[in-house]
Amino acid sequence: MENALFSNIKKLYDHGLYECVIPSASLLCTLLQNDRNVATLEMEYQAMLYLSNANYKQHNYRTACNQLEAVVLQRKSMLRFKSSYLTAIESSYPQFQDAELRYKIAICYQELGEYNMAMSTLQAVKTRTPRLNMLLARLMHHHGRGVSKKEIALAFKDVLRECPMSLTSIEALIELGIDGSEVHSMVVNAAALPKNIEWLSSWIKGHAQMYGCKHREAAQTFQQLNDTTSFRQNEHLLTKIGQCMYYYGNFVRAEQYLAMATMLNPHNLDALCPLAVVYEFNKKKLEQGKLIAPLEIRTTGEFSSSHWFLHAQLSYMNSKYDRSLIFTERALAMDARNIEALLLRGRLFGGLGRHKDAIDVFRSARCLAPYRFEVYKGLVACFIRLKWLKEAQTMCALAVRYFRTSPRSYTMFGGTLFHLANPTAKKSARKFVEKALQIDEHYAPGIALMASIYQDEGDTQEAIVLLRKQVASHPHPKLFAMLAELLSVDKDLDAALHYYTLALRLDPTFQRALDGINSLTKAARTGKPSDKASESASSSSVAAGDASNAASMSRPCTTPNHEWLLDCDEASTEALELSSPAGPPEDVESDTFSEPFWQDVDGELTN
Repeated sequence: MENALFSNIKKLYDHGLYECVIPSASLLCTLLQNDRNVATLEMEYQAMLYLSNANYKQHNYRTACNQLEAVVLQRKSMLRFKSSYLTAIESSYPQFQDAELRYKIAICYQELGEYNMAMSTLQAVKTRTPRLNMLLARLMHHHGRGVSKKEIALAFKDVLRECPMSLTSIEALIELGIDGSEVHSMVVNAAALPKNIEWLSSWIKGHAQMYGCKHREAAQTFQQLNDTTSFRQNEHLLTKIGQCMYYYGNFVRAEQYLAMATMLNPHNLDALCPLAVVYEFNKKKLEQGKLIAPLEIRTTGEFSSSHWFLHAQLSYMNSKYDRSLIFTERALAMDARNIEALLLRGRLFGGLGRHKDAIDVFRSARCLAPYRFEVYKGLVACFIRLKWLKEAQTMCALAVRYFRTSPRSYTMFGGTLFHLANPTAKKSARKFVEKALQIDEHYAPGIALMASIYQDEGDTQEAIVLLRKQVASHPHPKLFAMLAELLSVDKDLDAALHYYTLALRLDPTFQRALDGINSLTKAARTGKPSDKASESASSSSVAAGDASNAASMSRPCTTPNHEWLLDCDEASTEALELSSPAGPPEDVESDTFSEPFWQDVDGELTN
């Protein structure tokens, strides 16, 4: 009977009928335990193999884990007896070899959330396959508390030595801080490297630039791959270009590439998550709603961390802040390294006035993603709100040193200095903005800040000329409104009305333009520019972003103040990044810096 049952269990397993294997194999195991006269070590071992692997295939991870560990112990006993049967069965079923059994045990522990046990199981294997090394590297990278970057890098390097085309390992090593030239050397010197893959050098170079805070250069490298190779319009390549443009701050171009990637694959979460944020900055609420429609999943158990983030981002854009925070927490509970979720959580805390909590979140994000400018931007915004101006300047200095080829860091530092009472700091602000405009002469936030500097220096005409030139080629409602305010002060009411109208054509709900037109109407009735127009023009600067700052600061604590982090950001031709409101000029800290960090950076720019 036992032989007939065993042969039928084997047949069920070979046909992949794992749900049928489980009860039959369980019966056979019980039979063999109760009747030791018919039981043989070989039959008992193979029956346990079928049962444990069937439970693994059916996702019964806790049961499978216990059974697989028992199988591994039984295998050690068979090795001591030098059983030839063991060699025969592992030749017929490679998935029953020791390394594969331990791999499955590690997967079970991973699915059960016992990550330390999973890592211990893999580390106990003396000769690990690339598959085991990759799982170990991922576990240490995502869940290894106290595990050094060196250990994680060694695991990824072990994968790369045998599988040099492991692009995921290449990216992970560069993200860990391994120099791109070292990674390139490992790849080209690998014995298994195929021929005719010159493109791989550019792939490595692009990632080294991306994680080295050179996002525009990285986008150009990936773009060259897209234009000059047969990989044109590949979804992963388009995603990389879009991510780099997103990190750089050019949201319009980022949207183009990320949208193309999602058209090729509507379930590409690497493209969908940044695209959801890009839609917010580009004021495209309807598109963001459509983005999630193909991903609607009926059971919450199927949600990944990225799915929760997409719903959190949609809720945030629809002003459902409590729900957004709940979804963000769920995303981070599933993956604490979800950078987009961390950044959104920081924005929510900051908008709710919980600036110290936001600082903790942004600092955590900085440890994981020091190549993201939004981390430094969020910290600076929080420090300024708390009037920790020394910390804000220090963070600005770090941003400038890390993002040397980005106009965003120079503009942020310039905006911070411009709103200090220290006259020397104000003077240095201009140098930072000029550096930003040297990198990108059409960088809208830099243009706005430079116009404010001109106005502060009493050169209103120069500010008007600068803004006219910018809006002629790169229209933006905030710049139109700023220009209109300056023209209103200059008593050119017709031109001011014209630019306010252009602002409303781009954004019919733009309150700043509506208020400006009302002030012009009053001015026309009285025959002189209204006080409100003059006041709004004098306060129109890159750090304000909104003519009614007092109103935004008086919002209820349960509703995020969206201007706190300057969400309307950008370096693109369509969006404008405005710095965070600085402390009032009378703040006593403004003039009492014992070690003004900005002077060191200013000296670097001069040299």
